[in-house]
Amino acid sequence: MLLAAGAAASSSRRALLAVACAAAPGRRGAAAAAASPAARQQRRGGGRAHRAMDAPQQPAPAGADGRGGPPKKTFTIAVEGCCHGELDNIYATLAHLERAEGRKVDLLICCGDFQAVRNLDDLETMSVPVKYRQLMTFWKYYSGAAVAPVPTLFIGGNHEATNYLWELHYGGWAAPNIYFLGYSGAVRFGGHRIAGLSGTFVAPHFGWGHHEALPYDERCVKSAYHVRALHVHRLMQLREPTSVFLSHDWPNLITRHGNAAWLFKKKPYFQKEAERGDLGSPPNQALLEALQPDYYFAAHLHVKFPAVVRHGGGAGGGVPGAAQPAPGAEQQQQQQQQQQQAAAAGAGQQQAAAGAGGGERVTRFLALDKCLPGRDFLQVVELEARGPLELSYDAEWLAVLRSTHGLMSTSKHAPPLPPDWGGRAGPAPEDVAHVERLLSERGSAAIPHNFAPTAPAFDPVAGRVRGAMPRSDLRNPQTVALLDWLGLPYNLDHAANARGGGGGGGGGWARRPAVAAAGAGPAYAAPRGLLSQQQGGGGGANPEEINIDSDSDGGGGGGAPAAAAAPAALAAADAFEIALDDDDDDDDGGGDGDGAGAGGALADGAPDSDADAGGGGGDGGADGDAGGGRDDDPMFGVVDTARFPYYTST
Repeated sequence: MLLAAGAAASSSRRALLAVACAAAPGRRGAAAAAASPAARQQRRGGGRAHRAMDAPQQPAPAGADGRGGPPKKTFTIAVEGCCHGELDNIYATLAHLERAEGRKVDLLICCGDFQAVRNLDDLETMSVPVKYRQLMTFWKYYSGAAVAPVPTLFIGGNHEATNYLWELHYGGWAAPNIYFLGYSGAVRFGGHRIAGLSGTFVAPHFGWGHHEALPYDERCVKSAYHVRALHVHRLMQLREPTSVFLSHDWPNLITRHGNAAWLFKKKPYFQKEAERGDLGSPPNQALLEALQPDYYFAAHLHVKFPAVVRHGGGAGGGVPGAAQPAPGAEQQQQQQQQQQQAAAAGAGQQQAAAGAGGGERVTRFLALDKCLPGRDFLQVVELEARGPLELSYDAEWLAVLRSTHGLMSTSKHAPPLPPDWGGRAGPAPEDVAHVERLLSERGSAAIPHNFAPTAPAFDPVAGRVRGAMPRSDLRNPQTVALLDWLGLPYNLDHAANARGGGGGGGGGWARRPAVAAAGAGPAYAAPRGLLSQQQGGGGGANPEEINIDSDSDGGGGGGAPAAAAAPAALAAADAFEIALDDDDDDDDGGGDGDGAGAGGALADGAPDSDADAGGGGGDGGADGDAGGGRDDDPMFGVVDTARFPYYTST
């Protein structure tokens, strides 16, 4: 086991914030070993996971906090990119890492394309060509034939069993110990807020309501997973700090904060979209700049890509001049603990951010690949435990659901949203008080384990080979119970006119250039030479959405981009779906470091305070990892898992 990020960095600032840092002497030796031809050859057939270096990197005088107190309790989350139904292999990877490192993962997060397919009928609602439809392994966890060994949290992508996720629109257990965050949502784990947005962005559909009613036609199968303005509006109302944010597609313009040169060499067909300003989602960009999470994880484009986004001063997620909702007793205690931790010398995310630039907020972004051997699909991050290690309701989010419940629409026409996200005013005070009273009466914020199956699981002995499109929506008991508890009427039944024409408000991204964060600061001014043609504005294909592909990942050299696809096949594809590549790129991309560039993991315009100490491309880019493959990177360092003999994927 090679822990390429395993040695101490020279400061806690570098350990927690810097993406490209100087290699300590011990680590340089490990990196050189990793760069050897024998080591690279050993890794070619294996999967890769990634481990964060989150512990304090300077020894504290006494105790982990430098004040003589006991060491701080931490917990470990593993973040996975596109799942594509590979639950067996993902859980096996976590077990492999536990055996190798002796540390158990406390929470698994999947960034979309989860494919919670219970049976063959669900498969008919998933946007994927018929020849690529496979049940995969979720049905075993749904039926009870297998049990998720780690609490699992996931968001939706563009290849999902939409009919099932619609039942859990506001979040819920898709299977025992497997929780869907909802179309948008926020929960707590270990005292940290984890928020996220499901789906992918297509500008013409952004202002619509959720009109897609079963049985889905060919267009509704695709538009059903497109992000709607309502869900962005809801997330914009969160004002308390967010530790982790999740989306399936990337934030727009994120390539400006990472090593774009490396990315374009790995995926050359991304460059044109990035230069136009439409590689990524503008709503995700707005959420990134407004919420300013500590970590932002995404997937979708099947490549690992790290970036560091500096926001300047101020607390992430806060609204200048806006009164914060009155916290409950538990929240007050957490806030006091956080203030004490920020004031103490030593490690901690708030203190590290302050050390990086006088209190400026920093978001560490990472996109991950899909679960296949030899791919960068997993990242392991360690956080400080501030609360119970269980999925819990987020009180502010529940209040937001109450305040915005009347904005939900099951027709194409959506109610107009308040301009500029309502000034990010947050939930109404009466809704905050209502939720606090509910949680106080309940005595716990823990999400109840009330999973209830609503459709039969796949029966492998039944002999069926093709399902039938479901005919109507089902009311999931979990959703009914949640809305009833919050005192809200059920609002997910589709009306008879659900397929009517028209459009709603909020689709401004189809008509204006790239925006930094609507309602949260000045608009982004596109630099000279960067066009501002957003997706949908010209009726072109959406570069964010990809088809399930041939996955010819067995080795052999970088595959041809989408330009090599048959013209007839592209012509027949939906206007919002294009095949980006055949993912035949398991040759370690950058080779022996020549694709990394001298900037390590950062783009020319991104901060790289340790670049001169790190020594440029040299031993850093040896394995062709994203951002130059810097094996000494404290956040994105490779953990070499050698090989995964349990893989059954081809």
